[in-house]
Amino acid sequence: MVKMRLVLLAVLTLIAGCTIKIGSMPDTLALQSQLRQHVSTKADVLRVLGPPRGYGMGFLPNLPDSRVTWFYEYVEADISQRMQLKMLLIFFDGERYSGHLWFSSVEKAEIIK
Repeated sequence: MVKMRLVLLAVLTLIAGCTIKIGSMPDTLALQSQLRQHVSTKADVLRVLGPPRGYGMGFLPNLPDSRVTWFYEYVEADISQRMQLKMLLIFFDGERYSGHLWFSSVEKAEIIK
């Protein structure tokens, strides 16, 4: 019984300092310094940012057709219920990089019981 309590205490101590990370931080400085709109290719984006976490198609209201969209994300959450999300969307016109959308947020999560 005492051994079980010690194991439980050790696990709770480890969890208390735990941070969960998903994805990798997008390198927005490299994006701005190494990629050029309508010049850089998908291969250039892969070289600079690495493989995306996902991809799809995006329809933007001021463009006549859809755009291939890659997304990069990074999520960090800790035991204090604090979360940070960083997301980078990369848009392509055919094989050429045509622009990006970058956003970040820090929120305190609420536990719903």
